[in-house]
Amino acid sequence: MLPNFFIVGAPKAGTTSLYHYLDEHPDVFMSPLKETNYFSYETTVKQNLYYKEKGISNWNDYLKLFENSSDKKAIGEASVSYLFYPEVAQLIKAKFPGSKIIIMLRNPVDRAFSHYQMDYKLGYVNSSLEKIIFNENRNAIENLFYQQFILLGMYFEQVKRYLDVFGAEKVLIIFFDDFKNDTGKEIKRLYHFLGIDESIQLNLGKTHNPFTTPRNGLFRFIYQFKSLRLMIKNILPDKMLATIQQLILTKKKTPPSDKTINYLVELYKPDIMKLEKLLTRNLSAWYE
Repeated sequence: MLPNFFIVGAPKAGTTSLYHYLDEHPDVFMSPLKETNYFSYETTVKQNLYYKEKGISNWNDYLKLFENSSDKKAIGEASVSYLFYPEVAQLIKAKFPGSKIIIMLRNPVDRAFSHYQMDYKLGYVNSSLEKIIFNENRNAIENLFYQQFILLGMYFEQVKRYLDVFGAEKVLIIFFDDFKNDTGKEIKRLYHFLGIDESIQLNLGKTHNPFTTPRNGLFRFIYQFKSLRLMIKNILPDKMLATIQQLILTKKKTPPSDKTINYLVELYKPDIMKLEKLLTRNLSAWYE
């Protein structure tokens, strides 16, 4: 059995929660590896994108991810890199022409800050968000940061591409605020879109991938080592692990300056207004 739906993005817009909620549904099989990045692999490697986890490049290895999916009605994967790169929609269409596409969108200013905070937490970026945005003489790595934090929020062309390639009836748009404010309603819409049992009740109270950040520079340095994080997670009981996480991580956010917010709002506004017309959805809350 092969995948018949794809969660393609956007990053930091609720896709991790959606992945886990779908994975709990008895009619659904989700790739055990989130972020396979199969259809964006060559581009991200060529671009030298800085994330350590590149994904899967081999077709047979990709297919093996779905070898236990034969009794499921909906078979999917979630790779948030798929939304941004222009060639991906056609690559998916060529392999799986009948696929359904799920896109999650978040206020691009909030998304930019959340993405920056994640990459800062993981040790990928040390510069301030303001330096990345306002520095006109960015080097190669800073251009990649600008792409990830800012350009990924220019949704219009990204969304239009999937609508053009797959058709509006095959694309479901979920807005982060709707998903957060009434998760049950949006999940029902998703069930209907995928054609799976809509009576299934899931535990929607658990937040997946919530915001946290290291409390200081030392904890941030330690947190960068994924192998160490995984080892501690596998060794320690859940209660002890939760206590340690509370000691080294905090949910306190340091918001960007008003100057930065105002700049980004004006930067994104023309793109948002085009997206409004494309989706016939009022998105003025994102720029007013």
